[in-house]
Amino acid sequence: MERMKSSPIPLTDSEKTRLMREAIAEAQLGVSEGEAPIGCVIALADGDGAAKIVARGHNRGVALKRKNAHAEIIAFENAGSDGAGREPTLPMDAENIILVSTLEPCVMCTGAAMESGVSFILFGMDAPADNGTKRVKPPESPESADPVIEGGIVAGECRTLFVDWLKGKEGTEQAKFVEQLLALTETDGSDETDSGDNPDHKQRAADKT
Repeated sequence: MERMKSSPIPLTDSEKTRLMREAIAEAQLGVSEGEAPIGCVIALADGDGAAKIVARGHNRGVALKRKNAHAEIIAFENAGSDGAGREPTLPMDAENIILVSTLEPCVMCTGAAMESGVSFILFGMDAPADNGTKRVKPPESPESADPVIEGGIVAGECRTLFVDWLKGKEGTEQAKFVEQLLALTETDGSDETDSGDNPDHKQRAADKT
């Protein structure tokens, strides 16, 4: 059962779109490197309806030969210190953290966002086969967060990334995930298995029951 709640971070619709287009640009960078088209940005809200991007990431599974090198995980890695003097762009005590991804985060990435204290998760296209944002129960440790989750931001453009990426790759091992994803989101990038529960892509929080 899903819960609905108001966002703790006021963001204008135009700012949500701007942030998502930055994530789309990151996904396109990944495509240029031979990766699947998934991009992510991490931002800090300024309290006036806008946010400052502090880290970016795109899928790097091919480059790193690591299945967990998802865009969100890479963005969190890029937001931290490198252990050699570089200061983190996302301080450990940061508040009002926003995670923006072109594709609904999987269970791993949703959990990482919760453990990292993210307050607001925005995503573009639903990932019906995983539905990570619906399956993860928020932890109750004091440093974690129960984020508001909103999908459907520029979903059509996010889906087009996959449509374009797939051309010429049909039937390959790398394309299996994308072929399934497109089959399950044949209209505008929304979850065809959602049975109407999220027709307007309203804000939704992860299930705590």
